[in-house]
Amino acid sequence: MSRPKKITDTPEATITPSKHDGILAAAQEIFLEMGYGAASMDAVAARANVSKATIYAHFDNKRALFELVIQGRCQRVFGNDDIPLYVAEAQDARAALRRLADEMQTVILSPDAIAINRVVVAEAPRVPEVGEIFYAVGPNPALARLTRMLNDLTRRGLLAVPQTDAPLVAELFLNMLKGDAHTRQLLGVAPNRTDHRPLLDVAVDLILARYAPTDKGSR
Repeated sequence: MSRPKKITDTPEATITPSKHDGILAAAQEIFLEMGYGAASMDAVAARANVSKATIYAHFDNKRALFELVIQGRCQRVFGNDDIPLYVAEAQDARAALRRLADEMQTVILSPDAIAINRVVVAEAPRVPEVGEIFYAVGPNPALARLTRMLNDLTRRGLLAVPQTDAPLVAELFLNMLKGDAHTRQLLGVAPNRTDHRPLLDVAVDLILARYAPTDKGSR
């Protein structure tokens, strides 16, 4: 079936930011309810209460919608800037990493994030592009941004992470923040703790134990 042509001369050809957000919210709901493979642009249009022509006038296809939904989740971790202001202006690495850890874990363990992860895990074996999209616009840029933060803190003398180590440290830090809680939530298993602060404190302590600056400014 051919895709409807984009319509640019209808009342809905220019959508407001609120309607744009409404379409993305509807798309997320449909993806979570139906899975990526079964989701359709018709279902998204009906849920968002807009015409399918309006959606195609502003979103190329279902893949583009899915990418934007995942990108939105990623931006909730880091905001619109590559490096959050509290990291860019930090005077203390521990305080910056601790706040970052708390904010990242809150989003990683949020019900919406867990639900999207479940969709991706379920759909990826049948529709490989789902896994590719998710990794390309979610975990991959998250790791890249975290790597840049570590490099920035090192450049300013607050950490001493060699550039060659930074991607590995970012990966380690992110996975420490997930902990056992992420696996339990994905599987619907009851949590073994409700207070995650000790885990976050230890994650930050481990990074600083290895990469705190020495008197000479490097390790």
